[in-house]
Amino acid sequence: MSNKGQFTSDKQPKKRKVRGKSERSKWVEALKRNNHSEDDFYDAVVIEAMLEKSPMALNEILKRVSPITKAVAPMIEFKLTADLPHEKASQILDGISQGQIPPDIGSMLITSIKSTVDIEEFTDLRGRIEELERKLGIE
Repeated sequence: MSNKGQFTSDKQPKKRKVRGKSERSKWVEALKRNNHSEDDFYDAVVIEAMLEKSPMALNEILKRVSPITKAVAPMIEFKLTADLPHEKASQILDGISQGQIPPDIGSMLITSIKSTVDIEEFTDLRGRIEELERKLGIE
């Protein structure tokens, strides 16, 4: 396949944009300009939350000290005996209808099968195009 569209040294921008400072860096610099440290800031937030009874400050502290755990999908055991992707998807749908697989997990599995097929298809087409270009002498 040709190198069209690939990132090569001759296809780089003449003038690069300079990245700005992150928001965190700006805040830390503002603290330093006013003779404070990050620790001073954290102390102020805790004082605001505990002594001034600020629900918002307390909520922010709690989110960082004890974050809410993310839900994890349950483990399931399900044997796929089919070879072809559409047969695997059909088996998964059967498992969903029989209550062996939760619907959201089944949908995710079918989407994964489709993604795998798409990747295989792309890889195969790319190989075919490269082979045709090689036979035709196209770079």
